[in-house]
Amino acid sequence: MVHDYCIIKKVLGGLFLCLLFCNVAQTKSSLPECQGTSFPTWTSCYGKVGPLPISGDIYAGEWKNGKYHGQGAIEYLDGTKYVGQWNDGLPNGQGTLIDFSGAKYIGAFKDGKYNGEGTYTKPNGVKYAGQWKNNKYHGQGINISADGKKYVGQWNDGLPNGQGILTDPSGNKYVGEFKDGMRQGQGTYTTLDGAKYVGQWKDSLPDGQGTYTFVNGKVEIGIWKKGELIKREK
Repeated sequence: MVHDYCIIKKVLGGLFLCLLFCNVAQTKSSLPECQGTSFPTWTSCYGKVGPLPISGDIYAGEWKNGKYHGQGAIEYLDGTKYVGQWNDGLPNGQGTLIDFSGAKYIGAFKDGKYNGEGTYTKPNGVKYAGQWKNNKYHGQGINISADGKKYVGQWNDGLPNGQGILTDPSGNKYVGEFKDGMRQGQGTYTTLDGAKYVGQWKDSLPDGQGTYTFVNGKVEIGIWKKGELIKREK
């Protein structure tokens, strides 16, 4: 059974790679075919190489000064595949990358990294759509985690930072400020059954001045510390 699975996986992988390169080959290129086998000398042409001796790359696409440049498709030694635009040997511009784990990124690249607008998905259900900087969520974006949590808002260096909305799978919602992935600053947390806390937060817990309204309408106003009311105000 395991042997059959491995064979099927290899066949599907080969089929994907074939389709990948065929699509690139069918793309109309204004460049002529590269001549000879010395690819370091190829320039302003379209050619295929691989597997290369050291890197193991298999590439089909356009070249300039011996480097991938223009439109092309590649499969790396670890099985990661990329189809899109290249500049000076690195993904630059719009492209699609599928890594060895099945995670997929579709969007903008700069110098080989996710930069600009893009969508990232993983087989376990993780999905992010928004802005990127150096392979990290950065700017405005929407993220759905594997456990069903959804965050919509601002990001910095891969973490929620600034204004955002976080909704958990139960329907509880936080609207407010974040710092380094934690609820921090001013925010409002509302549970699905109608309870609500409005006030200050630190390390994702009520901390500072705040008002909590229970489901039955009872209201607690005061100073909070690490999620506990320590000073009640009338």
